[in-house]
Amino acid sequence: MRSRVTGTMRWVKYFMFFFNVLFWISGVGLVVLGCLGELLYGDYKNITQTGFTSASFILIGVGSVTGLLGFAGCYGAIRENYFMLKCFSYLLVLLLIAEIALGLWLYFAHFNLHKFLQDFLSNILSKYEDDKDIRELINRIQREHECCGSKSYKDWYHSDWNAQRQNKSVYYWVNNVPQSCCLSNTTHLESCGNNLDTASKPAEKFVHTEGCLQLKGIFSKHLTFMISLGAGVMTIHVLAILLTCCLRRAIKHSNLLHQGDGILLIST
Repeated sequence: MRSRVTGTMRWVKYFMFFFNVLFWISGVGLVVLGCLGELLYGDYKNITQTGFTSASFILIGVGSVTGLLGFAGCYGAIRENYFMLKCFSYLLVLLLIAEIALGLWLYFAHFNLHKFLQDFLSNILSKYEDDKDIRELINRIQREHECCGSKSYKDWYHSDWNAQRQNKSVYYWVNNVPQSCCLSNTTHLESCGNNLDTASKPAEKFVHTEGCLQLKGIFSKHLTFMISLGAGVMTIHVLAILLTCCLRRAIKHSNLLHQGDGILLIST
């Protein structure tokens, strides 16, 4: 097909095409990442029961829209299809608005992170004894991040799990924490988390004493990274909208010139 745009606009056209190929690839990548996340961690959303939407589904949704937009942009640019480019630019504007809304949500969520994490940990700690899935989740968190309890290891002392453990034991065990709190060099001891803070068993020598609220720092870094990444993506989208508008205008101008030439030929 013979190009209807010339000069600088032709370079804009090819730049848009390659840009949208990358756009499409990134969309496919997000969908794959979201599917892997749902496959590996999908069960946790049923365990946590928080009001936060599953990140896996957000990735799949954004990736699908991004992939479709990339395909539409590629086709519209290489075929110089005015209607397709028009739809592409309008959808990009809608996606940009959604990204701004998500960015603001993440920004304000950053300030509520401490309360959210504290409520989350308190909620799942209270269900440790009765729910096997929650028990496995807490044990995994405490082992991987070398923490114990919410604010500190002493949170376990006042838990239902500790009270029931004392009732079930033939020994008078007090100040107990799960074995997942134990230091790496004491995990081989079945009683490493029992009868802590006694004269013969100081807690700091047997278990991790820092609470899992320390994870706030990790989540905070992830949120900051996501906000920064989102700002970069939004900048690219704004650039894509401007380039699309320029290419649309050039195609429309070229169409009008061709129509004018046809009318002139007929009249002569």
